Amino acid sequence: MEGSVVAEHPTRNRLLAAILALLVLYACTAAAALVVPLLFALLLSLMLAPAVRLLSGWRLPRVLAVLLVMLSTLLLVGSLFGSLVAPARSWAEQVPMAISRIEQALSDLRPSLREATQAGEQLARLADIDGERGLQRVVEAAPSRMAQMLQATPGALGSLMATLVLIFIFLLRGDGLLRKLVELAPELHLKKDIVLATHSAQHELSTYMITITIINSVLGLLLATVLWFLGVVEPLLWGAIAGILNFIPFVGPAMVIVILTVVGFGHFTTVLPALAVPAAFVVLNALEELITPQIVGHRLALDPIVVFLALMLCAWLWGPAGLLLAMPLLTCARIIAERIPSWSPLAKLLRA
Repeated sequence: MEGSVVAEHPTRNRLLAAILALLVLYACTAAAALVVPLLFALLLSLMLAPAVRLLSGWRLPRVLAVLLVMLSTLLLVGSLFGSLVAPARSWAEQVPMAISRIEQALSDLRPSLREATQAGEQLARLADIDGERGLQRVVEAAPSRMAQMLQATPGALGSLMATLVLIFIFLLRGDGLLRKLVELAPELHLKKDIVLATHSAQHELSTYMITITIINSVLGLLLATVLWFLGVVEPLLWGAIAGILNFIPFVGPAMVIVILTVVGFGHFTTVLPALAVPAAFVVLNALEELITPQIVGHRLALDPIVVFLALMLCAWLWGPAGLLLAMPLLTCARIIAERIPSWSPLAKLLRA
Protein backbone atom coordinates (compact mmCIF):
# COMPACT_ATOMS: atom_id res chain seq x y z
CA MET A 1 0.00 0.00 0.00
CA GLU A 2 2.79 2.41 0.88
CA GLY A 3 4.64 1.58 -2.31
CA SER A 4 1.57 2.40 -4.41
CA VAL A 5 1.16 5.74 -2.64
CA VAL A 6 4.80 6.64 -3.29
CA ALA A 7 4.48 5.63 -6.95
CA GLU A 8 1.60 8.05 -7.40
CA HIS A 9 3.62 11.07 -6.27
CA PRO A 10 5.42 11.81 -9.60
CA THR A 11 2.16 11.74 -11.56
CA ARG A 12 0.43 13.89 -8.99
CA ASN A 13 3.29 16.37 -9.02
CA ARG A 14 3.16 16.61 -12.81
CA LEU A 15 -0.58 17.22 -12.75
CA LEU A 16 -0.16 19.90 -10.11
CA ALA A 17 2.61 21.52 -12.18
CA ALA A 18 0.38 21.46 -15.29
CA ILE A 19 -2.52 23.00 -13.34
CA LEU A 20 -0.19 25.66 -11.95
CA ALA A 21 1.10 26.46 -15.46
CA LEU A 22 -2.47 26.85 -16.76
CA LEU A 23 -3.37 29.11 -13.84
CA VAL A 24 -0.28 31.24 -14.49
CA LEU A 25 -1.19 31.56 -18.20
CA TYR A 26 -4.74 32.55 -17.30
CA ALA A 27 -3.45 35.09 -14.80
CA CYS A 28 -1.08 36.54 -17.40
CA THR A 29 -3.96 36.90 -19.86
CA ALA A 30 -6.38 38.38 -17.33
CA ALA A 31 -3.76 40.80 -15.97
CA ALA A 32 -2.33 41.82 -19.36
CA ALA A 33 -2.72 45.51 -18.49
CA LEU A 34 -0.33 44.94 -15.58
CA VAL A 35 1.93 42.18 -16.94
CA VAL A 36 2.80 43.77 -20.30
CA PRO A 37 4.12 47.09 -18.88
CA LEU A 38 5.96 45.14 -16.19
CA LEU A 39 7.70 42.89 -18.72
CA PHE A 40 8.55 45.77 -21.03
CA ALA A 41 9.96 47.73 -18.09
CA LEU A 42 11.96 44.75 -16.85
CA LEU A 43 13.50 44.01 -20.25
CA LEU A 44 14.25 47.65 -21.03
CA SER A 45 15.80 48.16 -17.61
CA LEU A 46 18.04 45.14 -18.20
CA MET A 47 19.13 46.65 -21.51
CA LEU A 48 19.76 50.13 -20.08
CA ALA A 49 21.39 48.99 -16.83
CA PRO A 50 24.95 48.78 -18.27
CA ALA A 51 24.72 52.40 -19.48
CA VAL A 52 23.50 53.53 -16.05
CA ARG A 53 26.29 51.59 -14.38
CA LEU A 54 28.84 53.18 -16.73
CA LEU A 55 27.65 56.71 -15.92
CA SER A 56 27.55 55.92 -12.21
CA GLY A 57 31.17 54.76 -12.47
CA TRP A 58 32.06 58.27 -13.62
CA ARG A 59 30.91 59.53 -10.18
CA LEU A 60 27.62 60.80 -11.53
CA PRO A 61 24.74 60.44 -9.02
CA ARG A 62 22.64 57.40 -9.86
CA VAL A 63 19.43 59.41 -10.10
CA LEU A 64 20.98 61.73 -12.68
CA ALA A 65 22.46 58.76 -14.56
CA VAL A 66 19.06 57.07 -14.76
CA LEU A 67 17.36 60.28 -15.90
CA LEU A 68 20.04 60.96 -18.51
CA VAL A 69 19.82 57.46 -19.98
CA MET A 70 16.01 57.47 -20.04
CA LEU A 71 15.74 60.97 -21.55
CA SER A 72 18.30 60.13 -24.23
CA THR A 73 16.42 56.95 -25.13
CA LEU A 74 13.06 58.74 -25.20
CA LEU A 75 14.42 61.54 -27.41
CA LEU A 76 15.92 59.05 -29.85
CA VAL A 77 12.77 56.90 -30.09
CA GLY A 78 10.45 59.91 -30.12
CA SER A 79 12.36 61.65 -32.91
CA LEU A 80 12.33 58.44 -34.97
CA PHE A 81 8.59 57.88 -34.69
CA GLY A 82 7.83 61.59 -34.99
CA SER A 83 9.60 61.75 -38.33
CA LEU A 84 7.47 58.88 -39.63
CA VAL A 85 4.03 60.27 -38.75
CA ALA A 86 3.65 62.78 -41.60
CA PRO A 87 4.85 60.44 -44.41
CA ALA A 88 2.67 57.62 -43.10
CA ARG A 89 -0.38 59.89 -42.97
CA SER A 90 0.13 61.15 -46.52
CA TRP A 91 0.66 57.64 -47.88
CA ALA A 92 -2.44 56.27 -46.11
CA GLU A 93 -4.53 58.24 -48.59
CA GLN A 94 -3.07 56.17 -51.45
CA VAL A 95 -3.97 52.77 -49.94
CA PRO A 96 -7.39 52.43 -51.67
CA MET A 97 -5.81 53.09 -55.06
CA ALA A 98 -3.07 50.51 -54.37
CA ILE A 99 -5.61 47.89 -53.32
CA SER A 100 -7.70 48.51 -56.44
CA ARG A 101 -4.60 48.01 -58.60
CA ILE A 102 -3.84 44.75 -56.81
CA GLU A 103 -7.39 43.58 -57.45
CA GLN A 104 -7.07 44.56 -61.09
CA ALA A 105 -3.79 42.66 -61.42
CA LEU A 106 -5.32 39.58 -59.80
CA SER A 107 -8.35 39.77 -62.05
CA ASP A 108 -6.11 40.03 -65.13
CA LEU A 109 -4.05 37.04 -64.04
CA ARG A 110 -7.03 34.95 -63.06
CA PRO A 111 -10.09 35.79 -65.17
CA SER A 112 -11.85 32.74 -63.82
CA LEU A 113 -11.94 34.40 -60.40
CA ARG A 114 -14.27 37.07 -61.73
CA GLU A 115 -16.52 34.45 -63.34
CA ALA A 116 -16.68 32.51 -60.07
CA THR A 117 -17.62 35.69 -58.22
CA GLN A 118 -20.40 36.45 -60.69
CA ALA A 119 -21.69 32.90 -60.40
CA GLY A 120 -21.71 33.23 -56.63
CA GLU A 121 -23.70 36.45 -56.85
CA GLN A 122 -26.25 34.77 -59.13
CA LEU A 123 -26.62 31.88 -56.70
CA ALA A 124 -27.11 34.36 -53.88
CA ARG A 125 -29.89 36.08 -55.85
CA LEU A 126 -31.59 32.75 -56.51
CA ALA A 127 -31.38 31.84 -52.85
CA ASP A 128 -33.07 35.13 -51.87
CA ILE A 129 -36.74 34.11 -51.87
CA ASP A 130 -39.58 36.61 -52.00
CA GLY A 131 -40.45 36.28 -48.33
CA GLU A 132 -36.98 37.32 -47.32
CA ARG A 133 -36.93 40.32 -49.63
CA GLY A 134 -39.63 42.01 -47.64
CA LEU A 135 -37.80 41.66 -44.38
CA GLN A 136 -36.07 44.69 -42.99
CA ARG A 137 -32.48 43.98 -42.05
CA VAL A 138 -31.07 45.77 -39.07
CA VAL A 139 -27.31 46.25 -39.11
CA GLU A 140 -25.60 47.58 -36.04
CA ALA A 141 -23.26 50.41 -36.85
CA ALA A 142 -19.75 49.77 -35.58
CA PRO A 143 -17.89 52.56 -33.82
CA SER A 144 -15.84 54.74 -36.11
CA ARG A 145 -12.06 54.45 -36.19
CA MET A 146 -11.70 57.82 -34.54
CA ALA A 147 -13.97 56.71 -31.69
CA GLN A 148 -12.00 53.50 -31.29
CA MET A 149 -8.73 55.46 -31.17
CA LEU A 150 -10.15 57.85 -28.57
CA GLN A 151 -11.29 54.93 -26.46
CA ALA A 152 -7.87 53.25 -26.64
CA THR A 153 -5.83 56.42 -26.00
CA PRO A 154 -6.25 56.58 -22.18
CA GLY A 155 -5.26 52.95 -21.76
CA ALA A 156 -2.23 53.35 -24.03
CA LEU A 157 -1.08 56.47 -22.21
CA GLY A 158 -1.58 54.76 -18.85
CA SER A 159 0.49 51.75 -19.96
CA LEU A 160 3.22 54.05 -21.29
CA MET A 161 3.41 56.03 -18.06
CA ALA A 162 3.41 52.85 -15.97
CA THR A 163 6.24 51.42 -18.10
CA LEU A 164 8.34 54.58 -17.73
CA VAL A 165 7.83 54.69 -13.98
CA LEU A 166 8.72 51.01 -13.62
CA ILE A 167 11.86 51.47 -15.75
CA PHE A 168 12.94 54.35 -13.53
CA ILE A 169 12.33 52.29 -10.36
CA PHE A 170 14.12 49.22 -11.69
CA LEU A 171 17.14 51.23 -12.83
CA LEU A 172 17.28 53.20 -9.59
CA ARG A 173 16.54 50.42 -7.07
CA GLY A 174 17.21 47.28 -9.09
CA ASP A 175 20.48 46.46 -7.34
CA GLY A 176 18.79 46.69 -3.95
CA LEU A 177 16.04 44.34 -5.11
CA LEU A 178 18.68 41.94 -6.40
CA ARG A 179 20.44 41.94 -3.03
CA LYS A 180 17.16 41.08 -1.30
CA LEU A 181 16.59 38.19 -3.69
CA VAL A 182 20.12 36.96 -3.03
CA GLU A 183 19.50 37.07 0.71
CA LEU A 184 16.42 34.89 0.27
CA ALA A 185 18.42 32.16 -1.45
CA PRO A 186 19.00 29.26 0.98
CA GLU A 187 22.48 28.20 -0.19
CA LEU A 188 25.67 30.10 -0.97
CA HIS A 189 26.18 28.61 -4.44
CA LEU A 190 22.62 29.55 -5.38
CA LYS A 191 23.28 33.15 -4.33
CA LYS A 192 26.34 33.24 -6.57
CA ASP A 193 24.31 31.78 -9.46
CA ILE A 194 21.63 34.46 -9.09
CA VAL A 195 24.16 37.31 -9.08
CA LEU A 196 26.10 35.86 -12.02
CA ALA A 197 22.96 35.15 -14.05
CA THR A 198 21.53 38.63 -13.46
CA HIS A 199 24.69 40.50 -14.41
CA SER A 200 25.20 38.26 -17.44
CA ALA A 201 21.61 38.87 -18.52
CA GLN A 202 22.08 42.63 -18.21
CA HIS A 203 25.30 42.70 -20.23
CA GLU A 204 24.50 40.08 -22.87
CA LEU A 205 20.90 41.13 -23.44
CA SER A 206 21.98 44.74 -23.84
CA THR A 207 24.73 43.73 -26.28
CA TYR A 208 22.38 41.42 -28.18
CA MET A 209 19.60 44.00 -28.53
CA ILE A 210 22.02 46.77 -29.56
CA THR A 211 23.56 44.47 -32.17
CA ILE A 212 20.17 43.42 -33.54
CA THR A 213 19.09 47.07 -33.59
CA ILE A 214 22.15 48.02 -35.63
CA ILE A 215 21.57 45.12 -38.05
CA ASN A 216 17.91 46.03 -38.54
CA SER A 217 18.84 49.69 -38.97
CA VAL A 218 21.34 48.78 -41.70
CA LEU A 219 18.69 46.59 -43.32
CA GLY A 220 16.23 49.49 -43.29
CA LEU A 221 18.78 51.92 -44.76
CA LEU A 222 19.73 49.48 -47.53
CA LEU A 223 16.07 48.90 -48.34
CA ALA A 224 15.44 52.65 -48.38
CA THR A 225 18.37 53.08 -50.79
CA VAL A 226 17.05 50.39 -53.15
CA LEU A 227 13.55 51.85 -53.04
CA TRP A 228 14.97 55.29 -53.80
CA PHE A 229 16.66 53.87 -56.91
CA LEU A 230 13.35 52.26 -57.89
CA GLY A 231 11.62 55.63 -57.63
CA VAL A 232 9.41 54.88 -54.61
CA VAL A 233 8.23 57.93 -52.68
CA GLU A 234 9.20 58.17 -48.98
CA PRO A 235 11.79 55.36 -49.03
CA LEU A 236 12.98 56.15 -45.49
CA LEU A 237 9.48 55.46 -44.17
CA TRP A 238 9.40 51.96 -45.63
CA GLY A 239 12.97 51.28 -44.56
CA ALA A 240 12.11 52.28 -40.99
CA ILE A 241 8.98 50.11 -40.99
CA ALA A 242 10.97 47.15 -42.32
CA GLY A 243 13.67 47.64 -39.68
CA ILE A 244 11.11 47.83 -36.84
CA LEU A 245 9.04 44.84 -37.95
CA ASN A 246 12.18 42.78 -38.53
CA PHE A 247 12.51 42.52 -34.75
CA ILE A 248 9.62 40.01 -34.91
CA PRO A 249 10.79 36.68 -36.39
CA PHE A 250 8.69 35.06 -39.11
CA VAL A 251 5.69 37.36 -38.65
CA GLY A 252 7.55 40.65 -39.08
CA PRO A 253 9.14 39.91 -42.49
CA ALA A 254 5.82 38.52 -43.75
CA MET A 255 4.08 41.75 -42.73
CA VAL A 256 6.79 43.79 -44.47
CA ILE A 257 6.29 41.83 -47.71
CA VAL A 258 2.55 42.49 -47.61
CA ILE A 259 3.06 46.19 -46.88
CA LEU A 260 5.66 46.62 -49.62
CA THR A 261 3.41 44.81 -52.09
CA VAL A 262 0.71 47.40 -51.42
CA VAL A 263 3.34 50.15 -51.68
CA GLY A 264 4.57 48.80 -55.00
CA PHE A 265 1.12 48.75 -56.55
CA GLY A 266 0.48 52.19 -55.11
CA HIS A 267 3.42 53.67 -57.02
CA PHE A 268 3.50 51.61 -60.21
CA THR A 269 0.73 50.75 -62.63
CA THR A 270 2.35 47.60 -64.06
CA VAL A 271 2.91 44.31 -62.25
CA LEU A 272 6.67 43.73 -62.59
CA PRO A 273 7.86 47.12 -61.24
CA ALA A 274 5.31 46.83 -58.42
CA LEU A 275 6.56 43.36 -57.43
CA ALA A 276 10.16 44.59 -57.54
CA VAL A 277 9.48 46.56 -54.35
CA PRO A 278 8.76 43.54 -52.08
CA ALA A 279 11.32 41.48 -54.01
CA ALA A 280 14.04 43.92 -52.91
CA PHE A 281 13.19 43.27 -49.28
CA VAL A 282 13.10 39.49 -49.81
CA VAL A 283 16.64 39.56 -51.18
CA LEU A 284 17.96 41.84 -48.43
CA ASN A 285 16.21 39.81 -45.72
CA ALA A 286 17.74 36.60 -47.05
CA LEU A 287 21.20 38.18 -46.90
CA GLU A 288 20.47 39.42 -43.36
CA GLU A 289 19.47 35.91 -42.27
CA LEU A 290 22.86 34.67 -43.46
CA ILE A 291 24.92 37.48 -41.91
CA THR A 292 23.20 37.86 -38.52
CA PRO A 293 24.32 34.48 -37.05
CA GLN A 294 27.91 35.32 -37.99
CA ILE A 295 27.72 38.64 -36.12
CA VAL A 296 25.62 37.66 -33.12
CA GLY A 297 27.19 34.22 -32.81
CA HIS A 298 25.65 30.81 -32.29
CA ARG A 299 25.92 31.12 -28.50
CA LEU A 300 22.60 32.97 -28.30
CA ALA A 301 20.95 31.14 -31.19
CA LEU A 302 17.46 29.88 -30.37
CA ASP A 303 15.61 26.86 -31.68
CA PRO A 304 13.29 28.01 -34.52
CA ILE A 305 10.45 25.74 -33.37
CA VAL A 306 10.64 27.14 -29.84
CA VAL A 307 10.72 30.68 -31.25
CA PHE A 308 7.62 30.06 -33.35
CA LEU A 309 5.75 28.48 -30.43
CA ALA A 310 6.76 31.40 -28.19
CA LEU A 311 5.46 33.87 -30.78
CA MET A 312 2.13 32.05 -30.91
CA LEU A 313 1.88 31.86 -27.12
CA CYS A 314 2.84 35.49 -26.50
CA ALA A 315 0.55 36.74 -29.28
CA TRP A 316 -2.31 34.73 -27.76
CA LEU A 317 -1.58 36.11 -24.30
CA TRP A 318 -0.91 39.78 -25.08
CA GLY A 319 -1.65 40.43 -28.75
CA PRO A 320 0.79 42.57 -30.80
CA ALA A 321 2.76 43.48 -27.67
CA GLY A 322 3.43 39.77 -27.16
CA LEU A 323 5.06 39.53 -30.58
CA LEU A 324 7.57 42.20 -29.52
CA LEU A 325 8.16 40.55 -26.13
CA ALA A 326 8.66 36.98 -27.34
CA MET A 327 12.24 37.19 -28.61
CA PRO A 328 13.69 39.31 -25.75
CA LEU A 329 12.02 37.03 -23.19
CA LEU A 330 13.39 33.90 -24.86
CA THR A 331 16.86 35.43 -25.14
CA CYS A 332 16.81 36.47 -21.49
CA ALA A 333 15.62 33.00 -20.45
CA ARG A 334 18.40 31.42 -22.53
CA ILE A 335 21.06 33.64 -20.93
CA ILE A 336 19.86 32.95 -17.39
CA ALA A 337 19.40 29.21 -18.00
CA GLU A 338 22.98 28.95 -19.25
CA ARG A 339 24.25 30.41 -15.95
CA ILE A 340 22.19 28.34 -13.48
CA PRO A 341 23.12 24.62 -13.42
CA SER A 342 19.68 23.49 -12.26
CA TRP A 343 18.14 25.15 -15.34
CA SER A 344 20.27 23.19 -17.82
CA PRO A 345 17.24 21.29 -19.26
CA LEU A 346 15.66 24.62 -20.18
CA ALA A 347 18.91 25.78 -21.78
CA LYS A 348 19.04 22.60 -23.89
CA LEU A 349 15.43 23.12 -24.94
CA LEU A 350 16.04 26.70 -26.06
CA ARG A 351 19.43 26.03 -27.71
CA ALA A 352 19.45 25.82 -31.50
